[in-house]
Amino acid sequence: MSLIEQLMVVSLVGMLASIPFVTGRGDRDQLQLDASARRLQVGLDRARSMARREQTACGLSLSEAGFAAPDEGIQPGAIPPCPGLGMALQEAFEQGPVALNTNLPAVLRFTANGLLLDGGIAVLSHQRLAKARCLVVSLPLGVSRIGSYQAPLPSNGGRLLSSRCLPDVAAS
Repeated sequence: MSLIEQLMVVSLVGMLASIPFVTGRGDRDQLQLDASARRLQVGLDRARSMARREQTACGLSLSEAGFAAPDEGIQPGAIPPCPGLGMALQEAFEQGPVALNTNLPAVLRFTANGLLLDGGIAVLSHQRLAKARCLVVSLPLGVSRIGSYQAPLPSNGGRLLSSRCLPDVAAS
């Protein structure tokens, strides 16, 4: 093999070796965003189940870190916190890149029969992705759905619109 052929082989091997690093990062970011959206849905479902099982109303707070018991000062009507439902929206080893924007109230209230009394939208975005995931909680029964937010996120106090959260279409 000549020197030119050897250089070509080395450059081709280098390019082929770098492909997983270039494409893998975007896939990992998308998986992290999707997992956070699923954790958001699972947290609501667990709180519903807990309220129904215990036959008592309860409250749950949502922040960028995840679900937690509400602070004592913001709990409306002395609703007890939903027991044992602390849940992070992200994996413990990778906090930070997924951001939460929401117009849900500070305390989500669940009835004794598992209905969610509050409505709104939560949008999860990743700093390296253009696509954002969303969860809409509709009133009066608190039915929730996950989808993709189809607009730029509002800045400086802009409104999140549930009409921009389009449901995921199942592959046929």
